[in-house]
Amino acid sequence: MSDTTKDILAWVPEFELGVEEIDLQHHYFLNLINRLEHALQHGDDHQKQVALLRELNAYVKFHFISEENMMRFANYDRLLEHQKHHYELIDKLNARESGLNVRYNAEEAHAVVEFLVEWFTAHTTGEDLQFAEFLRHRHSSD
Repeated sequence: MSDTTKDILAWVPEFELGVEEIDLQHHYFLNLINRLEHALQHGDDHQKQVALLRELNAYVKFHFISEENMMRFANYDRLLEHQKHHYELIDKLNARESGLNVRYNAEEAHAVVEFLVEWFTAHTTGEDLQFAEFLRHRHSSD
């Protein structure tokens, strides 16, 4: 990528949960958000942008299943609440992806990226952090 390409979301220490598998997946999730933003910044063909959004949507679903399985195996007492947050994001992302497939609009594509940045930041430093703290507490009492 060229020097003029700017990441919309940089990895900050607050995103680091200390759970290796989740942190690795979050890095990739963040990378996909930035790749979509780069495609928008460079004015890439809208089909490429929609393809990146489709990849991001598929990865989000994989990540959520993986994270929820970790929660299930850890007997996390807030799993159902956490799943609800995941389902809401998937619904919103599916709707936005469908809208862009039907009638592409660059402003809507940017709105999707902004939505993802806000969601990723809030969810990672909120709900996901609560799970990481649950795991730390559980391991310290073993």
